[in-house]
Amino acid sequence: MNGKTLLNFNFKGGVGKTTLTVMETYLLGQEGKKVLLIDFDPQGNATEIMKETYKADLKPELSLYEGLLGGNLSKSIVSVTNQIDMIPTDWTLSLWIGAVEKVSRVKRNILLPQMLSKLKQNYDYIFIDVPPTINVFTNNAIMASDFISIVLQTQKQSYTSSLKTATHLGELREQYNGSFQLVGAILYLMKPRAKVDTEISAQAKNFFGEGVFSNSIRTQERVKTFANEGIRNKDHWDKRAIQMYQMVLNEQILRIQQLEE
Repeated sequence: MNGKTLLNFNFKGGVGKTTLTVMETYLLGQEGKKVLLIDFDPQGNATEIMKETYKADLKPELSLYEGLLGGNLSKSIVSVTNQIDMIPTDWTLSLWIGAVEKVSRVKRNILLPQMLSKLKQNYDYIFIDVPPTINVFTNNAIMASDFISIVLQTQKQSYTSSLKTATHLGELREQYNGSFQLVGAILYLMKPRAKVDTEISAQAKNFFGEGVFSNSIRTQERVKTFANEGIRNKDHWDKRAIQMYQMVLNEQILRIQQLEE
């Protein structure tokens, strides 16, 4: 195996990237893929959703912060299922920003890629969840990724942020001669036929063109439930919501395969 590292990203918070990332981890695990999820956000939202979903303890031998300081993340990995591993986080991760101030401005943004290169052979996919901001966490995650999808909630602020996100990705790629590729833009929590959603969707398609995914995550109460109470697959509404994510994931994987050709 030589795992592909994926990042679902937008600078704006509350656009659904964490729920999407956890859901895709869940779905790929169900498909028998070996997946690693890294919670690279000190808020630890992905960690909390995984705890609720799998009723897991998620206590590594070394915290993510300790693993980063030592330059080796292997002891920060916990097994969630036979197919899914995770590097959970806690508040101590926030201390890493101060710790890397001693590293040169150029090198501090490419510390994570070096550590992940040692792990990729063990996984089919590696997901990184990051905070909605520009800092050492997001820059390291971007540079460690092979494929990046922009998550775009159909609101004006999210759309504006997606444009800034695309610009920042281009600047980082140029600065570091990065090899990551943009998969496209995923419309999230979209209300079909709603005026604002329709307008923002049209603007996104005008800017990103064919980069906008054909499949989207529509507004459903169950999507919010997954974010708060963990993923479950019991009733009709669970299955209906999960099917949306499955279709987005299928398209995402197909687009990645096309980029690799």
